[in-house]
Amino acid sequence: MSKDLHILTYDHGGYVLWKDRVKPRLKDLLRWLEKYPKLRIGLDYESFTFDIFEEEDPEINELIKELFEKYPDRVGMGATTYGQPLALTISEESNVRQLIYAIRTNLRHFNKTPNVYCISEFALHNQTPQLIKKCGYDAAILRSHVMGYGYTKTFDSPWGKWKGKDGTIVPAVPTYDKMGRGFNCTTVDNWILTRWPVDSDLYSLEDFEEMFSQYEPLLASRYDDLTQPIEDLTAYVETKDNYKYILLEDIPALYGEPQDEYDTDDNDFHVQMPWGYCGNEIFNGCREGELQVVQGEKINSLSRILGGEALQKTTEEAWKYILAAEHHDVTICGLLDLSRRFIPLSLDYSQKVLDDSLTHLVSRFADKEKEKIFVYNPHSFPVKQWVKLPLSEKALTEDAPCRITEAANSFVLEVLCEIPPLTARTYNLNKKQTTEKTEDFSYNDTEGILKTPEYTVKLTENGIAYLSDGRTMRRLFNNGNGSIFRGYIEGTEEFSRGKWSVKTDSHGATALFKGCIGTVPFEFTMDFRRGEKRIDCHSSFTVNGEHIGRTDITQGKPAPLTVNGHHHEDKLCLDLNVCVDSSRTMHRDLPFALSQWNGALRKTEEYWYPDDRIILDTEVSPEESFDNTTYYHGIYWLSVKDENGGIAVFNKGSMGCSLHGNDLRIPLIYSNLYLCGDRILNGTFSSDFAIYPFGAEESDGDIHKKAMAYEYPLISTYVPCGNGDMTDFSVGQISCDGGEVILTAMYPEEEHLLVRFCNFSDDNSAVTFTPTVGKLTAETDLLGNVTKAISDNSFTFTPWEIKTVKIEL
Repeated sequence: MSKDLHILTYDHGGYVLWKDRVKPRLKDLLRWLEKYPKLRIGLDYESFTFDIFEEEDPEINELIKELFEKYPDRVGMGATTYGQPLALTISEESNVRQLIYAIRTNLRHFNKTPNVYCISEFALHNQTPQLIKKCGYDAAILRSHVMGYGYTKTFDSPWGKWKGKDGTIVPAVPTYDKMGRGFNCTTVDNWILTRWPVDSDLYSLEDFEEMFSQYEPLLASRYDDLTQPIEDLTAYVETKDNYKYILLEDIPALYGEPQDEYDTDDNDFHVQMPWGYCGNEIFNGCREGELQVVQGEKINSLSRILGGEALQKTTEEAWKYILAAEHHDVTICGLLDLSRRFIPLSLDYSQKVLDDSLTHLVSRFADKEKEKIFVYNPHSFPVKQWVKLPLSEKALTEDAPCRITEAANSFVLEVLCEIPPLTARTYNLNKKQTTEKTEDFSYNDTEGILKTPEYTVKLTENGIAYLSDGRTMRRLFNNGNGSIFRGYIEGTEEFSRGKWSVKTDSHGATALFKGCIGTVPFEFTMDFRRGEKRIDCHSSFTVNGEHIGRTDITQGKPAPLTVNGHHHEDKLCLDLNVCVDSSRTMHRDLPFALSQWNGALRKTEEYWYPDDRIILDTEVSPEESFDNTTYYHGIYWLSVKDENGGIAVFNKGSMGCSLHGNDLRIPLIYSNLYLCGDRILNGTFSSDFAIYPFGAEESDGDIHKKAMAYEYPLISTYVPCGNGDMTDFSVGQISCDGGEVILTAMYPEEEHLLVRFCNFSDDNSAVTFTPTVGKLTAETDLLGNVTKAISDNSFTFTPWEIKTVKIEL
């Protein structure tokens, strides 16, 4: 007698991309469930679907309720994220909220939510076990069913204990060895369950049984588009006694206690994204939205502590739209109509949170006699940083280094602020104040040499020849002919050319490079500031229909459309030839993780479909990797370094890079043929990033803090005269013994605050956090449920552990 083949089949779709196909499919499901008594099926929609259809087409939610009510044991809820993101390309807090808002939304609309984490497209990484366990999931499917943009490690096992970065264990059904591992493919079972027997040349379910007969229980799973024609296969399954449909909630009991161990590391989760696609407009916009809502929550928490209103509902609206904008189809299909709708809505809501919170804080910090500026450090570590804010009249601070510039009948004040953790302070303004003159910043226009206290920079008509340490003169990057941008435009490799103009004063220098790369005009600005090693950069390119990037990279033949959008080095790139030796390593941040990558990826142009041509990544030594191109990305930063130090690039959305030898390129613009929709650009497209040279003494944890301070800068505003009662305030005192514990989020929820931390370290840590207002009462899970009481303001962390604590106000 044949052993059972268990079939998990869920319709992948929802509002994004499939808006007009949802209702017809739901009606099909009602008909199929009546016609095929064995069928059990689930809905893998982004949970945002239920919120937006409640507003736009409530009949769809009613059809879903009808399915759940009529077939409670045969229709499953499969939505495990709010916006179906590619989880390795969104911030740490976006990863959390994708889970939280999915669960809450599912329960609010239908009073049910999955207990097993499963996804269609790549929403897995090495902190997923910890995150989903803290959201109450009992198990996971360790498969990316559609691997166009990401895939994970495979295992020779039917069921095991998936162990994440922090050691959290979640029972999981893996991707079996030889089941599929590579970009632009699906797992073999997903392929069969969506395309056979309509395409009879494919493997059948019987073939699948034979291929993986060693596994028991054997699971064939499908999480694929709701447009797939699955009725013929459904009819076929009715004729097979040993074919049994299951839902996610059946898995823990079916499999029992796991025995095998599935260890994964950060580099077992491979992602490729079309960086530069749509001029990086969508990636940059998503980054802006996710940063601003977290900033809004942090400043609203301070306002709430000091008697202001908790703006929880407004913040939730901001999260809702940015989580939807992070949907994989918005980003990889370039759905500009949705991104240009969702991102501005999110920004409007989070700006209201910022504005209303700051209005209350201004009323508390205003002085009867002096105008001031208010500055808040939202981080759990001290930050020294220049802040900018507009003023209607010229004024300087009395008690901090500052500079002022005039712009369009107004003024921009910049102040070097040094703020302790979680502290707000004010600086007095004086309209008669003058700045002291120094000559630390100078520019020799004839030689093209810019000197700052930190750096010596050689500027050329192509860009930058080199950047050196201003004290030791050690070269940090060396670009030879000086090109700072390069890329293929209309099939020809082009290099930046232009003219520099440099302004210096006592506290900084601004270098503006205007020119063209091929036929594309650009402006590039670098800001150097006293007391800052970080070099802030802004680029803008005006594209008028040019083809940017290459489509002829496969041995002289046109490349498959699945390849060219991911061949980053020939897009319009920032180009830095970093001065490190062949022992160099690559480092980056990932969601709640810092990671080192020593090797490189050998690429192949073959793409796998369900046969034996399975693509594997091959690790090579650092020496060999000089002859290979490595693609990798970091959420907030990435770096290349050797034993003497290196260069980090902080980003505001341009997260990817290519590295060949020491040549580090950050793709900014791609405008060419692409599988998911050509986006030939017209208009001006901008990017913000920072270059951060560092020495051997700086750890990845140090760099991560610098990057977080860049991503989430000090929050400042102008304070007119008024009847306030405060000059400075600290949310609380925080100390850390061991490890590298960093606050990642703080937000009001009901009558308390939730504060989230992560230990970005391989070491244990003990933290004491004593709030100035309120009482630290408990540790919670990610949903805010109390897991452990706190009585003495102290709590501990194991390596890479994420913890949320509650402050009762």
